[in-house]
Amino acid sequence: MLRADLPQSKDGVKNNTLTTYFPINTKDRKDIFNWDSVLGYVVKTSYRKELHLEKLTDDEKLAIKEGETTESEIALTTFKLSCERSFKTKLDESDFWPILEKMYFENDQLFKISPEFLLFKTIKQKGSARDASLGGMFSNLLQNFFFNEKPNNQFNFLEEQLYSELLKLMKPSNKEKDGVLTFSEPSEAPYLPFIAKQLQQDLRFLGKRPKYLLSIFKEFLHLYAHLYTAQLALNLKRWQKGEPVAQLCYYILDSEKASDERYLIKDYGFKQLSKSLWNIFPYLSMNESLQSKKIDNAVNTIQPLWALAENLQQTPSSATLLKNYAQAFKESRDLHLDLSDSENPHDVLADLLQLSRMQFGSKETRHEINKLYVKATESEFCSHFAQSRGRAGRVLVFNQDYLLLLTNLAIGEQDKLRFHELIKAFESRGVFFDKQSQQALIKFFERIGNVERMSDSGDAVYVRKTI
Repeated sequence: MLRADLPQSKDGVKNNTLTTYFPINTKDRKDIFNWDSVLGYVVKTSYRKELHLEKLTDDEKLAIKEGETTESEIALTTFKLSCERSFKTKLDESDFWPILEKMYFENDQLFKISPEFLLFKTIKQKGSARDASLGGMFSNLLQNFFFNEKPNNQFNFLEEQLYSELLKLMKPSNKEKDGVLTFSEPSEAPYLPFIAKQLQQDLRFLGKRPKYLLSIFKEFLHLYAHLYTAQLALNLKRWQKGEPVAQLCYYILDSEKASDERYLIKDYGFKQLSKSLWNIFPYLSMNESLQSKKIDNAVNTIQPLWALAENLQQTPSSATLLKNYAQAFKESRDLHLDLSDSENPHDVLADLLQLSRMQFGSKETRHEINKLYVKATESEFCSHFAQSRGRAGRVLVFNQDYLLLLTNLAIGEQDKLRFHELIKAFESRGVFFDKQSQQALIKFFERIGNVERMSDSGDAVYVRKTI
């Protein structure tokens, strides 16, 4: 698991890089991702399908190079012409096509028919490398997940024809053996298995309801990108404690007031999360530097820091390799830290992580790099879930739309859940509410009419889905 060629002198120590477990780049600032494109990558993973397109002509390549069009636009134009030919052979009135064209090929209406149409969004275009990076984060959380049941699409006649044309372009993205999909070795093992499990469970629930999935797909990915970011940041320093579990992270409803007396909101809310975000780049870049992505030209699955630590405990001989790397790293970054004399690999790994944090200290030249990294992370993955509240400062919030989505996911295939079970389901996804917020939740659910009280005392409160 540990790189055999770990640098043993300062000349071999490279710059910090991070291409695993988190999609933000050190050069990223804001509005980094095209979330429509990211939807396409998640569809590609979930359905294990991709588009089989004709090769570009020389004229098309030139037009793309000169910025006149994109590969995605060319593919959609080709698909539209294919649909036009198909419809004109089936419709008595050829002048009906312009009406259909306006109905489905303007204002992105095509992408509201079925999730598979979002595969067009994965076609290479400007900025798509960043979208592929975020799509890759979701793919690694999904691992070998895919929709193994036929989609329950409910099309009208026109949509059925469009979907039939799309099927001609789609092919499995994974190889099949005896009619069964095969999966290659994943590039990363999930850092947060509990989030991966919930994401897969929730996406399977949504996959059975394609129209609902399309209506909330972007919000669903925003939600899970935030939950992953928050729980990743809060779990990083717990690498010696084994597999991560949901850490306290308190939110309020956006309709609530935030006061200083609510210590859970104050101590385990935005302030705690914001501070923890500073660990993402130092910890994950160090973790990446300790492992090889390929061994003998074969993919080597990168392990999370906590799994690497468990492995190191079983190989005490790795301490010398790590100690030499720690000394080399310290010299290359010109840092001042008394390194441990311990032969315990955990102690040496702790030194390396401290050195990685120190290089971004407030007086170091690299400080601005991590500062901007944290700012970009907050902007991309926390902005939908944070508000400024006067004296209380910044707090984590859930607005009505995200709350209803989370509630529907938590209830899942069941018709309803007891309120305390619903709270537990929220917490299993990393969302915590204090007693005051829980009372506000009940009032909110009562107002929209999806609460049942099963006893006169009102002790047994059930919450129903809104779909």
